[in-house]
Amino acid sequence: MTEDARVAGEDSVGGRASASLSDLAYRRLEEAIVTLSLRPGAVLTEAQMIDLVGVGRTPVREALIRLAQQGLVEILPRKGVAVTAIDAIDVMAALDAREVLERLIAAEAARRAGPSERSAILAKARAMREAAQADDVNAYMRLDKELDTLVAAAARSPYASRAVEPLQALIRRAWYFFDRQIDLVPAAQHHVILAQAVVAGEAEAATEASDALMGHLRAGLLAALRRE
Repeated sequence: MTEDARVAGEDSVGGRASASLSDLAYRRLEEAIVTLSLRPGAVLTEAQMIDLVGVGRTPVREALIRLAQQGLVEILPRKGVAVTAIDAIDVMAALDAREVLERLIAAEAARRAGPSERSAILAKARAMREAAQADDVNAYMRLDKELDTLVAAAARSPYASRAVEPLQALIRRAWYFFDRQIDLVPAAQHHVILAQAVVAGEAEAATEASDALMGHLRAGLLAALRRE
């Protein structure tokens, strides 16, 4: 192996490690924000963020840039990072946009998913149902994110997937904020129906299931807003 090749290989490994740590920081911070462990309006220093996720400064900074682009935090120069507030109008507007994107992703996943992807999608939805029946909210929400990721990957529609990701996070966060735990079991069943349509390769049924799931989320959030 030449010296140039060795250095290139080390750079590649180092780049992958950096990306992996950045993703880890992002996942941990996003979950803390979505589940309200980091409350809306909270202001934290970079050092506190580093302690929270347990990785170095550079991965945390990269994760915070990504979270800021998604509207979950606001970076305050020389002050720290503020977790954004939850606004009901923003939540409903996000749901409007998400509904359109989810229809596309569900239909394309039904058309394009491979056999192993279909199996993984159905298994993940069933795991969500089990978590809902056990009233394990945090497990349910982690599985929900993982299912969204699987369906998006199967859809082979990267632009739609990137566009919908921050909307999914915003709605999950609103679900926690407005205390919609009562929705766990029925919402899980909607996910199972959607997964079954994707597994069957039925694009129209997947679209209908996606619309039904979004309608369920909308009804629940509207009911919560009326109580506020």
